[in-house]
Amino acid sequence: MNIKSNKKLILYIFAAAFFALFYYFLPLAGDDWAWGSQIGLDRLASGFDGYNGRYLGNILIILITRFVFLKVLVCSAFMLLLVFILGKIFDSFNYIKSSSLNFMLAFSFVLLLALPNQISFGGVQPFQIFGSTVAWLSGFTNYVVPSVLILVAYYFIICTRAQSAPLYVLLFFIGAASCLCVEHYTLFCLLFGAGTAAYRYFFKKRLCKKSLSFFLGSAAGAALMFTNSSYRLMQKGDVSENQRAVGFFDSFKNYASYIFPSGTSNAAVISLGALICVIIAAVLLLLFVKSYRAFKNGSLLRLLPVICMAVMTLPLLFTNSGKEVYLTAPRCYFLQYFMLVIYIYSSAFAKRRGKQVSKRFKRSSCVCFAALALFTCVNYAMLGFVGAVRDKTVKRTAAESGAVEIVEYPSYIESLQWASNSMKSGTYLERYKSFKDIDGREIIFVERELI
Repeated sequence: MNIKSNKKLILYIFAAAFFALFYYFLPLAGDDWAWGSQIGLDRLASGFDGYNGRYLGNILIILITRFVFLKVLVCSAFMLLLVFILGKIFDSFNYIKSSSLNFMLAFSFVLLLALPNQISFGGVQPFQIFGSTVAWLSGFTNYVVPSVLILVAYYFIICTRAQSAPLYVLLFFIGAASCLCVEHYTLFCLLFGAGTAAYRYFFKKRLCKKSLSFFLGSAAGAALMFTNSSYRLMQKGDVSENQRAVGFFDSFKNYASYIFPSGTSNAAVISLGALICVIIAAVLLLLFVKSYRAFKNGSLLRLLPVICMAVMTLPLLFTNSGKEVYLTAPRCYFLQYFMLVIYIYSSAFAKRRGKQVSKRFKRSSCVCFAALALFTCVNYAMLGFVGAVRDKTVKRTAAESGAVEIVEYPSYIESLQWASNSMKSGTYLERYKSFKDIDGREIIFVERELI
């Protein structure tokens, strides 16, 4: 085995071990408690009828909240596949003659998402993407799983010339599975499959069987998802307030109320709204100009991720319930982030096609990767430690005759995971009590600091 193969093997082993340990110690939070309790089984027994059509995501979360080995196996496998397929997409551009370096860059882009978890504006944390997807199991099954599947489809459809009957079957099932996790991904898959097929037919004058297979699978998945009665109820308006889409402007008013103190003049709010609209318009104009040039030159490959990102992002601005702090939840931007990463990579290294990178760049990349990995390990080790303390405290006090004590996360780590410290709200507390089988017991919240 040569040195290059050894580097790849070491990186693969490190990535597998990293994610396996990450998910072994990752505590459950928020909706995880409901899915891991009788509530999840009741939803499964009804076939999720009247709840939603996210069949794949729902079944996965029921399984991984009950069996630790499945949590570790499923989650670490998907994360390893995410890093691997992103590295393969980088390889396909042929800009850097180092597959191991591309794998490390892909890994770094994943860990980079963990940095903004601590960024906040008062009580608003608009950048908590990692904490609401990778580090939250309910978000993982609905966002990470379909994102990885879509990136796999992207690689086979856009980045390779492979053609075979097994590949067509694989893309069909990937398309179907990707549509059974969250609704706007379902719509995206339909657009992506139809768009790539139309593009290939327009420029190559041939039918792209890979795109068609993915589209047909997506159509089958979408048909299955939207047969769920919950979507018919939404059309009739017979839904709870936190499910109703109220539109961009109503959502924006709600968002502005968190930014500005009461009594702020309407001029300030209108100015911020106008600025956001100008930014959106400028991005759309730039995208239109670049798209026109790419279509004219028949070179849409590099721009396609950005087009996909825009197609996925814009509808989200019109589908918020109006009760969230965010225009849309941060997890909604998980796939868009990686589409943007692909475009940034292709733009940054376009002039280095086929060239070797300098040793300085390799060393800098290694240092950055090591720093990101260390940062993630330290932060989530703290989260895992307090989560373990919470579980032990609940188990110990539940065995006694007094009140059950629930340890609260310190404020400086609670943002690392979505809804990790939200039990003081009635709904989450009831879910946690059902999950831990402590219904009817008095609850006392206690603080625990790490230092």
